[in-house]
Amino acid sequence: MMAFQALQRQFLAHLRKPDQQPLPAGFDRRGAAIYADLLYNKFNDSLTTCFPVTAAILGETAWQQLLKDFIGEHRCLSPYYRKIPDEFVLYLQNERQLRDDLPFLPELAHFEWIELVLSVAEAEPVAAEPLTDEQLLDAVPVFAPVMQLLHYLWPVQQLNPAYQPVEPPSEATHLLGFRDAADRVQFIALNPATASLLMHLQNGHTATQVLQALGQDLTPPERSSLTLFGKNILADLHRQGAIIGINTL
Repeated sequence: MMAFQALQRQFLAHLRKPDQQPLPAGFDRRGAAIYADLLYNKFNDSLTTCFPVTAAILGETAWQQLLKDFIGEHRCLSPYYRKIPDEFVLYLQNERQLRDDLPFLPELAHFEWIELVLSVAEAEPVAAEPLTDEQLLDAVPVFAPVMQLLHYLWPVQQLNPAYQPVEPPSEATHLLGFRDAADRVQFIALNPATASLLMHLQNGHTATQVLQALGQDLTPPERSSLTLFGKNILADLHRQGAIIGINTL
């Protein structure tokens, strides 16, 4: 049994790195090549679907090499096909360390992956309730059940083959990703103030409480402007479906 398991490991090593690991004796080379192609194509189908921008930016040659490196070097912990993109993100974030890689590669891949995560997350159907400005300000908001507040060094939502900055901007990128009542995944770009407001609201505070704390050192006119800012932000988030109701408890 131990010899058989060793043979299995050798064969798997060849499938993962057919150009580097020898094919064990007794295996048909043509058949093994078919298996290796099937393995690569299965991973390629999954990852090009989930990471189209990453693949487009890298180009065919670099993308193929990245996938071969991933297959050859990463040990997947899940046997499920659906989890291949998850494993790919983990590989880029925690294992791959090549100086020639694009500096924004891990964050771009994470951003593209989050869209898949939001689209397949299990949640009960929701419908947004009509809310007044006063309710949005004075009650604890209820957000869409599938939602992520995201922070990146790079402007991941803007990256494409024609726009590839070499240095991150001075201000971080803040995004709100969520799935609306029609099961559409949306991303909203946030400024730092809005991102901070949302973070506090997710912790069970009302907008009025947060804005009062933020405006402690402001003049009355400035506090009024801050309240107007908060009201407009919440109304817009409600209109787009990120806020679906209020907590009346």
